[in-house]
Amino acid sequence: MTENFVNIRSSQVRWLILITYLIGLIIDSMVLLYSSLEFLPPMTLIAVLYWSGHCLDKTYFISAFLLGVLADTLYQTTLGAHALLYCLILFMMIRNRLQFRTYPRWQQAFIIGIYLLIYQALNTVFFSPVLTDGSLVSYWSMPAVGILIWPILSILLYKITQNHP
Repeated sequence: MTENFVNIRSSQVRWLILITYLIGLIIDSMVLLYSSLEFLPPMTLIAVLYWSGHCLDKTYFISAFLLGVLADTLYQTTLGAHALLYCLILFMMIRNRLQFRTYPRWQQAFIIGIYLLIYQALNTVFFSPVLTDGSLVSYWSMPAVGILIWPILSILLYKITQNHP
């Protein structure tokens, strides 16, 4: 399943990486516009985790930092706070990415869910969001939605990457 990723370098799929970051930013901005989408995980973070787990030639810390700064400007939070969170979660991913690649997609999804749960807990500590009864469930269900999104995103990007010259 993951043997084909060994030959893929990030320079071969650079435009695909940038497009996934852009789509992630668009989805993250939609979450701000529609409060009913609060259960969606930060798609830019998921994109960084995907590419760092499947392209081993780079660590993607610069991407995580820049996307975190863009998330700070998007959410109007302290500049660098999301960048710190993204880099911290990415560091945890990079520590285990060789082993992560060997897992089946459903197991990868649960590991991503743990990373998103850590992100959400740190997000609560850093920003202390005011959660009403209605938003409390959707706020803490975000890692579960990330578990459901990961296999779909992983299969989709795998197919696109394999068709790429």
